[in-house]
Amino acid sequence: MQSLIFFVIALALLVVIHEYGHFWVARRCGVKVLRFSVGFGKPIWKKIGKDGVEYVLAPIPLGGYVKMLDEREMPVEENLTQFAFNRQSLAKRFAIVLAGPVANLLFAIVAYWFLLVVGIPGIKPVISEIVPQSIAADAGLTAGDTIKSIGGQDTPTWNSVFKALLLKAEQGGDIDIEVLTDNVSTPHRISVPKLDIEDAPTVLNKVGLIPLRPVLNPVLGKIVDGMPAQKAGLKTGDVLLSANGQRLSTWSEWVNVIQQHPNKTLEIRLLRQQQEMTFSVTPQAGDDGQGLIGAGVDTTKTTVPDELKSELRYGPILAFPQAVTNTWDFSVSTLTSLWGMIKGTVSTDNLGGPISIAKVAGSSAEQGWMSFVSFLAMISITLGILNLLPIPMLDGGHLSMFIIEAIRGKPLSETTQVQAQKIGMIILLAVMFIAFFNDLSRLFG
Repeated sequence: MQSLIFFVIALALLVVIHEYGHFWVARRCGVKVLRFSVGFGKPIWKKIGKDGVEYVLAPIPLGGYVKMLDEREMPVEENLTQFAFNRQSLAKRFAIVLAGPVANLLFAIVAYWFLLVVGIPGIKPVISEIVPQSIAADAGLTAGDTIKSIGGQDTPTWNSVFKALLLKAEQGGDIDIEVLTDNVSTPHRISVPKLDIEDAPTVLNKVGLIPLRPVLNPVLGKIVDGMPAQKAGLKTGDVLLSANGQRLSTWSEWVNVIQQHPNKTLEIRLLRQQQEMTFSVTPQAGDDGQGLIGAGVDTTKTTVPDELKSELRYGPILAFPQAVTNTWDFSVSTLTSLWGMIKGTVSTDNLGGPISIAKVAGSSAEQGWMSFVSFLAMISITLGILNLLPIPMLDGGHLSMFIIEAIRGKPLSETTQVQAQKIGMIILLAVMFIAFFNDLSRLFG
């Protein structure tokens, strides 16, 4: 229920932002707006504002719309035709349609800016171990080094180190890395391998860096859908106690046991809401032959020693270009993933629908308001980018038609536009079907 509540809050907020972009620019362009609706279906609340606009709240929170005066949809009195959308110049129509996705991207920039100004807490990037004969070892990095910067970008937390390496791994290649060895700054250069989307989370391992982390309590965080932990019934917040009768008190001990038991069933004893339970989990074998169950640790349940605490923070001015960069990087990653799905190099299993989004919304909210704001920024970017795709029925489809109109000197015929809308509807329904199918597969295994 909590996940559903935060899903509705997140989606309603982002829909309002998107539609307000259309609304605000339409009004500035002299177009008469008739209705501003959040949600679909029979209205559960509506009100005529002083501006003459009907504001509507509907029960299905999967979108919204701004209805404008348009001669193609209704008869328009002669004295009002100048306020109709279809009578506006091509530039104005283009701006009105573009405003929705742009509003989503601007919201993401503001959200990231806010987080960067407030400060994002993290763990200081101190290296615990260097994997022998690895890229990091060849570059001369040693255990105990603190990573100061990568590619000229300060990296005060392990998360910022991960993002810097991940960005480089999209293309692969050499990058400068500066570390503190006994408080003395020394430059190094490492060669980051090119990784595909699905291998991206392993970038630290590929380079050969093992972070120094606090001793983590074995409390489950994110559970990956479709993996052994989820199939066995493990849930976020479970406190792990023992495996096959052996009591394990730290997260690293659990990782070792699971890695050593690929395809072998473990009887796991855990504590859930003050009640002990037992589950049977069979770790699957990863590409390296080690066992994995698809469960992360909830780091918020562990007190981080002061000497390992760090923070990613910028001043109000410097935070702005960094927020723009964050938005740009995530936008590029989203497009790269979509293109990978089209080419077949990225599995469509990565697509998620409302159920997956609801789970992530609830999980991020449980981890604190900063995680939830970050989640909102990422979903807002995704909505903005998806709406810019040149698919009829989406904003990007309308923009494509406007570009064709600019080239031809006249709009496409109504018959062509209607056929394009039908094709767009088929594409959207197919994507929605895949997303829902993936959701149900993850939910029911």
